[in-house]
Amino acid sequence: MAKKTLVQLVDDISGDPIGEGDGRTIRFAFDGAEYEIDLSNSNIEELSNALENYVRASRRVSGRRKAGGSQGRGSTAGDNETAAIREWAESQGLKVASRGRISADIVERYKNR
Repeated sequence: MAKKTLVQLVDDISGDPIGEGDGRTIRFAFDGAEYEIDLSNSNIEELSNALENYVRASRRVSGRRKAGGSQGRGSTAGDNETAAIREWAESQGLKVASRGRISADIVERYKNR
């Protein structure tokens, strides 16, 4: 006899079931503790909007990197791309230095624009 077990995510805020592709488990840390929460896409967007200013002002100390490996020498973008990223960031009203490292947040936002 075969047995099939299905896992149904439930939004931890609303209590509603989360359909395939309609949400996911979010991991985050705060004040030294790590948390997980299952959220629908609308609640993920709400959480993201609530944290946006804090994330933008913070420094990333660990976490996943995008596939493709290191850019070398600790840079966050290739040299041929940095001028374009700086120009885009300034056009968006984001603070970016004219020289030196560009924050990972700005590089990621540029790539996801």
